[in-house]
Amino acid sequence: MKVTKTLDVPADFFYKRVIDSVLFDIRKQTGKTVPVAALKGFKYRKDFGNGNSADIEITQAIQNQSYHYKTVSNRNTYEASYNIFPIDDKSIKVVYSEHVKAANSMQRTNDIIVQMLLGFLRKRNCKKMLSQIAASY
Repeated sequence: MKVTKTLDVPADFFYKRVIDSVLFDIRKQTGKTVPVAALKGFKYRKDFGNGNSADIEITQAIQNQSYHYKTVSNRNTYEASYNIFPIDDKSIKVVYSEHVKAANSMQRTNDIIVQMLLGFLRKRNCKKMLSQIAASY
């Protein structure tokens, strides 16, 4: 899935909102406070509350430019990225993309069916989340 959206916010504002969310999640899951400069390569385990958990690794964190992460569970490897492209001082283009690689053929089939049924909703919710970030500016 790929979503591209233009937002009327500065790059530093958007990046800070994404990173604040990441830092909150890390603190909630691990009890640790991680400096922003140490995010790239940071790994932690996340419990999803339904008996499932996954390992999360932050693969890229470039201030005001990009944030990428990888989530590995027993079912899937999920890679997501936020890439930020400044248009001017007060607006940006955000490209959010995600890719899922199933651990086995049964899960791959399940993922394809879910994508066909819920792909539109996921894309719509992603656009809505990006718009909410912009509205909070």
